[in-house]
Amino acid sequence: MSRRKIGDNFLAKPLWVAAGVALLGIAGGLAVLTAAGGSEEDPVRQQESATPLVSVSLPVPSLTPGPGVTLWRWVNVTVLIPDGSDITVGPQPIYLDPQGTESRQGLSFGKTDPEHPEINSQVRVDAENGTVVSQDIREQHRAVMEMVLATLAVSALDRSTTPWPYNGEPPQNGTREVWGGMSYVRPDPATGVIVETVIGSYARGGESTPGECEILADGKAVAIRNGRSSAGIGLDAITHAPCKTLSHVLAEDLAAFERYFSDVKRCNEEIQC
Repeated sequence: MSRRKIGDNFLAKPLWVAAGVALLGIAGGLAVLTAAGGSEEDPVRQQESATPLVSVSLPVPSLTPGPGVTLWRWVNVTVLIPDGSDITVGPQPIYLDPQGTESRQGLSFGKTDPEHPEINSQVRVDAENGTVVSQDIREQHRAVMEMVLATLAVSALDRSTTPWPYNGEPPQNGTREVWGGMSYVRPDPATGVIVETVIGSYARGGESTPGECEILADGKAVAIRNGRSSAGIGLDAITHAPCKTLSHVLAEDLAAFERYFSDVKRCNEEIQC
């Protein structure tokens, strides 16, 4: 997986940039980073008249939450993704003006023919209100894409019932991944919290003690965001102490983000990696 630098002092930025890819795929019920087109650097620009919410041409099989189906949330919208469908899904901003100075949170999901990458389908949705901003569906993908599109729903996040890191414990069967000398696990996609690995030449420690955690080891950090709040954690290059920034986290997300970072372990000190 390729990763790119995102510039100096990246922890001061309100939104995180993924170090390589922006879309998430669903495999075996877990959200995993996959290489795919349509990243945040290729945003959709909203037209004056958006497509009405969910318009399908023919009756399609219905999907319901349960085994073999993953609920994926971003801000106020959710979709159901069948396991093994090769549907990729992830956040993508929707710019409201040609200059790109105003934007809204967006969700994109799509499918690409593995043998013919030029054959791909994509639907882009306003993550605030569920409006379908654009859709380009190839005939060979129509059945599964419209099945997913039919599950599009709009609902505010209920933090009192949402799984970890909002409530409960980390998933026991979650695969721990390693980046920047840290071991971490991804939250359930239903939480609306995504994890991204980022890299920069240096980063300040935000709320860390002044004079400490000024330089991150290898310039690497683990970032999380949910479309409203964003935060990151890395390791000091000298002391190996955790450095985190929470300056762009809303009060209602703070406890959950802190709880997530408490489960990020230092390799070969707190956990074997």
